[in-house]
Amino acid sequence: MATLTGDAAAFAARVARLDPDALVLARERRLWAALPIGVLAVREAADGTAPPDGVYRAGDLAAGEALARAGAAWRGRLPQGPWTTVETVPVADIADLDRKAAQALRERRGQGIGDRRLRDALLDHVALRVASETGDRPVEHLVELRLVTALCRMGFLGKDPVRVLKAGRRIGLAATYGAVWERDRGLPLL
Repeated sequence: MATLTGDAAAFAARVARLDPDALVLARERRLWAALPIGVLAVREAADGTAPPDGVYRAGDLAAGEALARAGAAWRGRLPQGPWTTVETVPVADIADLDRKAAQALRERRGQGIGDRRLRDALLDHVALRVASETGDRPVEHLVELRLVTALCRMGFLGKDPVRVLKAGRRIGLAATYGAVWERDRGLPLL
């Protein structure tokens, strides 16, 4: 058992705060987690603090118990490379979208709509529309608010602009300290 520090500890603590039972996949110095809002988060442990490759429970990692879970199965496909940048967005705009969504949720709580249904409807809301060129025609990419929310809740924002990423048909957001990806529509995330 080893105590996590640096990048890996920060990632594990953020995931555990959202869901201590969430699975974390450590693979090739990257930590992946299936967040409870249907988003896949990833952070590279550039400082060499990642645990050995394996699947872990977020709460265990956050508590310093870096023991891979025997028989733990990671479900869901990871975004395959190459990850291409479609557009960049100022970090202040992303933070503002998250702040406004949280305010809207607070204002509408208790107005006859179940809090969970309201939260889910907000998370499904399209927060950004960006276009890229594919061949000789533009393609519109829709970025759901769940990606913005996950990026902020994971503490990934820094000073660098946020990049809208594309990997195959999947869309993601990358900031200074990590990235989030929409769920793979083919396989459910745990």
